[in-house]
Amino acid sequence: MIVCFSFLFFTAKGYDSGIAVQTEHGTPIQVFVNGKLYNKTPGSFVRVRGSQGLYHVEVKFLNPYTKKWASIKRDVKTRKGFEFVYKLAFVNKKPELREVRKNPVYSKYFLNPALYNWHPRS
Repeated sequence: MIVCFSFLFFTAKGYDSGIAVQTEHGTPIQVFVNGKLYNKTPGSFVRVRGSQGLYHVEVKFLNPYTKKWASIKRDVKTRKGFEFVYKLAFVNKKPELREVRKNPVYSKYFLNPALYNWHPRS
């Protein structure tokens, strides 16, 4: 019974998903997922690990053109087995949160738990 439970636990952990947010110009950002702040000190790259589902992502950033803090919100749907990478880009000086790519969870970054903040299923 214990062997079966531990096998199911490790199998479920293999199907995690994640969200990574990076900036275009190296501007400092703070990322909120479902209202929870994930990086207290602003940085240019944030990675969040969690289960599949719908997440409400808000990115607060320092606009390089106006030098003022602003925010942008987006609903992100993740699927099991993938990490979705989003980039904060400025198109005609207007901010956009774009999906750049998705990586399988078995990449070298996803297997290192020190690179992620754990987020429960929404």
